[in-house]
Amino acid sequence: MMGVCYSPYHQVVSVPKSSYTKANVDADLKIISDFSMTFIRTYTVQGCQQHLPELCKKHNIGIALGAWIFQGDSASTHAEIDTALTKANAYPDMVKVIVIGNEVDLASNNYTLAEVESAFNYAKTQLASYPKISNVPLTICMTGAGPMSPTWSPLLSIMQDYAFLTIYPWYGQKGNHEKNPSQFPMTPGNITGNMQYSYDNGMVQAINAGLEVVIAEIGWPSAGDDNADTNWKAEVTNFNATCKWINGSNIYNKSFITMWFEMFDEPWKTTEGAWGPYWGIYGSGTTPKMKTDSSKTKFTKCS
Repeated sequence: MMGVCYSPYHQVVSVPKSSYTKANVDADLKIISDFSMTFIRTYTVQGCQQHLPELCKKHNIGIALGAWIFQGDSASTHAEIDTALTKANAYPDMVKVIVIGNEVDLASNNYTLAEVESAFNYAKTQLASYPKISNVPLTICMTGAGPMSPTWSPLLSIMQDYAFLTIYPWYGQKGNHEKNPSQFPMTPGNITGNMQYSYDNGMVQAINAGLEVVIAEIGWPSAGDDNADTNWKAEVTNFNATCKWINGSNIYNKSFITMWFEMFDEPWKTTEGAWGPYWGIYGSGTTPKMKTDSSKTKFTKCS
């Protein structure tokens, strides 16, 4: 089952995030609904994204609602969680899970285990005050590309029902390709090896902890690295291959709830590399269009 990661910030870099409106989010969700995506994953309820549960109700889109952890700022983290719980409680039938933080174990995010546990426990305590969503599970998003470190594995014991893990075959193939291009070509249509590695070295730890793994992000950029097969046709090829794998065409004969990263290109995402702005099914701008051409090559529904 394929959903999509969503953020509304797909206009040019000079447009400040504070200027995005409820109407912008509404228009985006209309595109997502028309594309036959029935659930999304988000990262925060800041700014215009506070309207997400309400607008998901309008468009009949389920939501894995994200609440951001502000590194070193527990007051802002608590305010973020309070907003998420309040908005979810108003539209309880749309919010399927609440995700605290994103890739909290990634070194560059500079979180501590205690900080993440504190944010989760605050959300768990506050949830009792919101009876309409008292049964909505809380979880945490971590990376799932390799073995989970002993430092971060204790988080598995506090997650509820689901473990959200980000997995990127493109990065795995890119790393091998850079070391030995002839031995390791970029193969967007074959993710089996990368997914098996992630399963054996990260996903299985969550499964053994009694959690259902949700692939929280997976994707393939359409531009930004000439040496790593980044073009939109490769992205379409990878999307189709990913769809087959997550729907059970894998050695485990198991399907996975999966969030494609992402719905729209985001021009501001340059810190991760030149490919950062180009992960979307749709391009960027005020009226983004699906990446396709006259040959009719295009993304198709992945149910």
